[in-house]
Amino acid sequence: MKYLLLTIFATNIIFYSFLLLKPNGDSFYFLIAQDNSLSDVFEILEEKEIFFPKIIKSIFVVTGTDQKIYQGNYQINKDDSVYEIFKKIYFGKIVLKKFIVSEGSQTRNLFSNELLATYCEQEKLMPCNLEGLVMPDTYFFDREEEIIEILKIATKSQEKKIDLAWQQRNKDLFKYSKYDLLIIASMLEKESCVNERNKISGVIQNRLKKNMLLQIDSTTIYGLKNFNGDLKKHHLRDSSLYNTYMHKGLPPGPISNPSFNSLMAAGQPSSHDFFYFVAKGECSHVFSTNYEDHLRAVQKYQLRK
Repeated sequence: MKYLLLTIFATNIIFYSFLLLKPNGDSFYFLIAQDNSLSDVFEILEEKEIFFPKIIKSIFVVTGTDQKIYQGNYQINKDDSVYEIFKKIYFGKIVLKKFIVSEGSQTRNLFSNELLATYCEQEKLMPCNLEGLVMPDTYFFDREEEIIEILKIATKSQEKKIDLAWQQRNKDLFKYSKYDLLIIASMLEKESCVNERNKISGVIQNRLKKNMLLQIDSTTIYGLKNFNGDLKKHHLRDSSLYNTYMHKGLPPGPISNPSFNSLMAAGQPSSHDFFYFVAKGECSHVFSTNYEDHLRAVQKYQLRK
């Protein structure tokens, strides 16, 4: 009995020592693909001189984990023990990448034309215009083919936000449709910070009611080709339908992916008599009720810079 206990104790010591062993080698990544079996995984690791005891391998089978190994990229660090490597695979601790859709970003700059065309074909969306329809957020993925799934999640989420903002809109809005609300929200995202969005939304509302040109720089810029960041007077004569210095009413579509705050501000504009605004600093504008006061504000805050 004494020797049996010693044998069991020694076996346990050897077993746990093996699990705590840190294989010599460099850090590396390896991919568990869709068609990889558990044997394939062990083979990949053994090529890197990482060996699991048979009893550890059997845990995957007994628990059924061998049938649902999480696909993706795994990072093995040079300081990882065999036990730590086992946990990463067993619990599916894959390496995730970030895909950031920032507020005011443009869908055409986030996704390739090929991916957008594939998505629109899958969703039967014609015409294929997803500008404004991707919800700003941080998304996580591990494989490049998952980007289209991110697009699907982001558009479905944005659709819900648009619906909520539409339901909570001011019912007295001037001839707004749900798509108009999205267009205005996309403009507010580019033109203002949170503190002034409802107020600038009110300016847009007032101008639409008077059938005035909106004269929004960001819409005009959106329609320009090869814009270098410096808006000139000749740009304001561009023939694009997004040029709100030349064409009355809203532009034909959104110009950015708006936040929920902008969507709400588009549906709940402040009530006031302002028709003009000019930036006087970051997140701050001077608002005017008439053109003469507006010109003075432009002279003071823009032309003297």
